[in-house]
Amino acid sequence: MMNVFLLVFLLFVLIGFSAIFSASETSLFSLSSFTIKTYKESNIARKKKIAKLLSKPRDLLVTILILNITANILIQNTVSSIFGNISSWVLKVGVPLILTLLFGEVIPKSLALTNNKKVANFVSGFIAFVFILIKPVRIFLTKITSYISRLMFFFLKKEHPLNIDELKHVIKETKNSNILSDEEKELIQGYLHLNSSSLKENLRPKDEIIFYDINKPITELIDLFVNKELSRVPICDKQIDNILGILSLKRFFLNFEKIKEARDLKDFLKKPLFVPDSMNSYALLNKLRESRENIAIVVDEYGTVIGLITQEDLFENVIGKISDTKDIKQKYTFTSKDVIIASSKMTMEEINEIFNVDIENPTNAVTIGGFLIDKLKKIPQSGTKLVIDNLLFYVLASEPNRVRRVYIRKLKDNKRKKIE
Repeated sequence: MMNVFLLVFLLFVLIGFSAIFSASETSLFSLSSFTIKTYKESNIARKKKIAKLLSKPRDLLVTILILNITANILIQNTVSSIFGNISSWVLKVGVPLILTLLFGEVIPKSLALTNNKKVANFVSGFIAFVFILIKPVRIFLTKITSYISRLMFFFLKKEHPLNIDELKHVIKETKNSNILSDEEKELIQGYLHLNSSSLKENLRPKDEIIFYDINKPITELIDLFVNKELSRVPICDKQIDNILGILSLKRFFLNFEKIKEARDLKDFLKKPLFVPDSMNSYALLNKLRESRENIAIVVDEYGTVIGLITQEDLFENVIGKISDTKDIKQKYTFTSKDVIIASSKMTMEEINEIFNVDIENPTNAVTIGGFLIDKLKKIPQSGTKLVIDNLLFYVLASEPNRVRRVYIRKLKDNKRKKIE
């Protein structure tokens, strides 16, 4: 009789373990990726432990399965021992099956699914301990299953991923549910449109391309960077079909003092990326990212330029209109560590702070524009240079009544000279 009581007690213990293992599997693997990321960055040890366990999901799943299957087998054996030889086969199989399904699987998994965070916090310590304890067994079983899986999948036909039509159907089906937010739906639809659209739908036509003719005065290029606020400009010889390269604002102003005339630009041009008009938009986006380019020149089958397309143009198909840099007026832009392109409204205090200088300012002028006017006793024209306290000021754009944009560079020597 004593043995029967011990076996019944053991049965309840095993069912409890089975319930814990089942609840552990459901609670841990039902945590969202956002929750896991939050736990990873948390200072709470238990949350960090959960994130660490889920960083190796395959090993964690194998560990829990080993424990759960072992517990269920022991439940079967314990029930058989309790009933002995007097019971029927139906009783020996039916009782452990019902006990395992109800108390070892369905009930604990249902509770764990609705309270996954609480249950995960509760079981994480024990699971982490067992995770380390049965490591040798897990490694052995994982190697065997990996070999068998590779052997089986070799003979199985590979499933094709979802195609565009299937994805569109999924989005349509979730329209009246809360599975996806409106923003997520728009993002996926934008991606699908990008994947199915041609470059001709997104490019800027040839006659709308803004470029710089290398035969024109260099002031026109400065105007494109400063007044049009372009970050990159195609440099051409008379027409867009004779494109020499792409010049970025940063590269131009970084080498500003080396460029005496337009022909000097050739040393600083980046080779243009030419793409056929038959390429689809998604393929081009990947190509731009791989080659770290921002602009592509689209040509037809005869090599004639038909348009220009940028990463921004492609992204707008996915996430909508991107705010232009002209919509956000910045006081200054760094082109290198010692060079900035500044608005005349930038304060002298900001200049001193950025370049770690203390410019003598006897009239207490607040802005760069006011400071230069006070120094020169007139409104400087575009092209005016002034060196003060190791800083070179070059007026890029001005109007009859005010200064607009100024190129400022910190010089290495300590010369002070005035160039007008």
